[in-house]
Amino acid sequence: MKYAALLFLLPLPLAASPWVLPEGQLVVVGRYDYETAREEFLDEGDSLVYSLNGKLVSTTYTVDVRLGTLENFELELVLPLKQVTYTADPVILLDDGGVMPAIDFYQENVLDFSQASTGLGDVELLGRYQLFRRALVGAAELSLKTPTGYEKPAGTFGRKPRNQEEFLAGVGTFVRPDNVADDVTLGDGVLDIGAGLLLGWALPTGTFTRLDTGYRVRFGGASHLAYGRFRVGQLLLGRLLVFGGADGELSTTDGDVIGVSVAAVDPALPAREYGGLNNLKLREVRLERDRLAASAGAILRLTDVIEVNGAYTHVLWGRNTSASRVISLGVGVRTDLGQ
Repeated sequence: MKYAALLFLLPLPLAASPWVLPEGQLVVVGRYDYETAREEFLDEGDSLVYSLNGKLVSTTYTVDVRLGTLENFELELVLPLKQVTYTADPVILLDDGGVMPAIDFYQENVLDFSQASTGLGDVELLGRYQLFRRALVGAAELSLKTPTGYEKPAGTFGRKPRNQEEFLAGVGTFVRPDNVADDVTLGDGVLDIGAGLLLGWALPTGTFTRLDTGYRVRFGGASHLAYGRFRVGQLLLGRLLVFGGADGELSTTDGDVIGVSVAAVDPALPAREYGGLNNLKLREVRLERDRLAASAGAILRLTDVIEVNGAYTHVLWGRNTSASRVISLGVGVRTDLGQ
C-alpha cells in the first residue's frame, strides 16, 4: 500500500508505528517542540493559573532514529535536548517581626522562583515486532527510558520537608532563597520499562486509524502508568496527510512524596499583597501524574524520501502537570541502507 509509507514518518508521539520498517530501512526525524503554559493541574478539578504571574516555557530539539534491523523487527532511539524555563515575580513570604533592619531582612528573604535547566532529557530505546500485517496491522513494543543525570524534581523547597507538619515546624529554616528547588527539571528522573500493543488500520481511500495501549513500570519511587494513544487521519492529493487524536496516561499506583509544594490560595494575588504565609496552601507532592491531551497536525510528503510535519497539542486535563500548549515542527528522511 503506497499510502502506508507516509505512516513511517509521523512526528512523535506518532513515530512509534504499528507498520514496522522493512529490514535495512532507516528513518531519521528531527523535531522542534515549543511548549508554553500559564496554568497547571494540581490534585483535582480545573486548571489554575500559576501564582506570582508564573510562566513555563520549554523548547526541545529531538532526534528520532528508527531502523529495520531484522525481518518484522525494528529499533528506535530517541534523543531529546531540552531547555526548560520558569519565570515568576519575586516575593517575600516571611514576616520580619521587627527583629532586624528592613534592608537586611529583604536581602535575606526575597524568594525568586524563576529557574532554568538545559541538557539532555530522558533517552529512550524501543523495539517493535510485527505481529500481523493484513487489513488490521499490529505490533508489540518494548521500551526502556532512562534519565541522563539531570537534577530530579522536588517540592518547592527541596525534598525536605516531606510533609506539612515538618514544614510548619521549621518554616523559618525551609523558606530560604537558597532552598528554592521546585520541579523545573528535564524529566521525572526515574528509569522506566514499558510494554505496549500498537494497532493500525489503513483503507484504500487513504484513511487510517491507530490505537496504542500500554503500561510503564517506573522505578525510583514513581507511580506506574497506563497509557493510550488514538489517531485518525486522511491522505489528501497523494502527498498531504492530516490527522487528529488524543493521548493520555494514568497513574495506577501511589508515587513517593518528593517534598512539599507551596501553592497560592488566590493565584491572581500580586506579590506585594502576600501577607506572610496567609495566601499559601501546602500540599505534599508525589512522583505521579495523570494527563489527557488532544492534538492535530499535518504531514507533507515533499519527495519519496523527505517529509515535513507540524502538529499542535493541548493538555486538557491532568494532575501534577502543566496545562501546556505545544507546537511541533519536524523533518523526516527515509533511506534504504541495502541500496
